[in-house]
Amino acid sequence: MLIFPFSSSPLSPLNPYFSRMETTPITPGSTKEEKQKRDKLFVYLFFLMTGICAVLAWLLWVQKTETQTVVTENVKITQESDVVKRDLQQLQTDYAMLETNDSFLKAEIDEKKQLIEQLQREAEKHKDDAYIMAKLKKETKTLRDIMQHFVVEIDSLNTMNKKLVAQNDSVTTELGSERKKSSTLQTEKDKLYEIGSIIKATGMTVTSLNAKSSTKASETKRAKKTNKIKIAFKLGENAIAKKGPRTIYVRIVMPDGKEWTESADTDHMFTFGNNSKGYYAMKKSIEYANEAIDVEMFVRKKETQVLVPGKYIVEVCVENAPVGQATLELD
Repeated sequence: MLIFPFSSSPLSPLNPYFSRMETTPITPGSTKEEKQKRDKLFVYLFFLMTGICAVLAWLLWVQKTETQTVVTENVKITQESDVVKRDLQQLQTDYAMLETNDSFLKAEIDEKKQLIEQLQREAEKHKDDAYIMAKLKKETKTLRDIMQHFVVEIDSLNTMNKKLVAQNDSVTTELGSERKKSSTLQTEKDKLYEIGSIIKATGMTVTSLNAKSSTKASETKRAKKTNKIKIAFKLGENAIAKKGPRTIYVRIVMPDGKEWTESADTDHMFTFGNNSKGYYAMKKSIEYANEAIDVEMFVRKKETQVLVPGKYIVEVCVENAPVGQATLELD
């Protein structure tokens, strides 16, 4: 039996080593097995952590790849959206430049303009939708092809219109020429008719009278004794002249160049010849029936009027056309 001088008991706190040795039995192979177990545990933990890290790395790579794909797709969709919007805007401008007078074609163009506005609203509303963008892109191309068809059709109509305008101008020119010819012929016809419808006066005589009373008068050649002038003539037959009432004017130009008139005012003025104006000495209304008719007209001198010797020119006009002329010499 061993005796330790420092303690009376193996369990004394002064001898912890021996105390531990007594409570934990020592097995020769236990330390080595525990180490092997720990080593195996460390290996398992190492591979487990490595696997977890590998899985995490793989997941991170997948997530990054998907994110890049999504970003790429979003960029692509944004670019496609911008392209579609730009194409629609350009298409709207191109359609606005289409002009035509054809009502049916114009209605179709207006319909396509409204469709473009609708597509622009959809492009703005679904700018992040790749499917909608692809659909709008296809519809834009279709509208572009339709517009080219409109351009060709409008050009064809314009070409046809130019030809029609040219033909119309030619026809208008020819028609104008024909109208001018017709107008000229009508004018000539009117002139011929006017000339042909003039009623001629024949057998015209002018006699100076000394009228002593309303029933008694004698011819005279002396100016001092003349107080009345008789104009007699026959209006000839004219089948083309207009029937109806006629006004006959007697115009007398005295030797001094003055016109014989009852009063030198506008009431005694008339138009004759080529729009000449003068005073009449006498006028009379008759009814003309396209047959010859004898006419007598008397011009009486005023109380204060003095007739001078010389040549008196007597002219007869029916309406405003001169139909006969004669002269009278007074001593």
